[in-house]
Amino acid sequence: MEDTRNLRSKAWPNSGVGDRAYLKSLKEAALKGALPGRTDVKIGMTLQNAQKKLGKPTSRSNEEWGAFYYYSKFGVGFDSYMHELTNKSRIAVFDLYNEKQNLSPWNVKIWMGKPSSEYYNEVVGGYEMVYELGNHAIVFNYEEEEDLIDFTSIY
Repeated sequence: MEDTRNLRSKAWPNSGVGDRAYLKSLKEAALKGALPGRTDVKIGMTLQNAQKKLGKPTSRSNEEWGAFYYYSKFGVGFDSYMHELTNKSRIAVFDLYNEKQNLSPWNVKIWMGKPSSEYYNEVVGGYEMVYELGNHAIVFNYEEEEDLIDFTSIY
């Protein structure tokens, strides 16, 4: 098996755009602590520098662990809440909205192997699969055992 192809595409074969290629790009980004597809935006970067590179978010809010800036395909979480944010606040997490990828937990395990941990997280109301990669981690979130991945986080 060269790649799993859960993406709809007119081209066949569409190798290089399936789950294997997608997960490889996530893993490479997580190893560098970077936003996938953007080597210039990394975990630990200040709010001021992130805004220069990413522009104005579509919305902002406080989440459980800190402030989040939301963009069309991802969210950026900071180490401070909205009322505490300064230009020196730092990026702590990236949330990737990959529901259109049609990525299943089963395919993640095929291409990335056994997760470092896997459990039901009552706080988020779903399952989490964690892959620790050097100083960072990728966390895949899904609601039910047989569901597709709802979103992915890089810490």
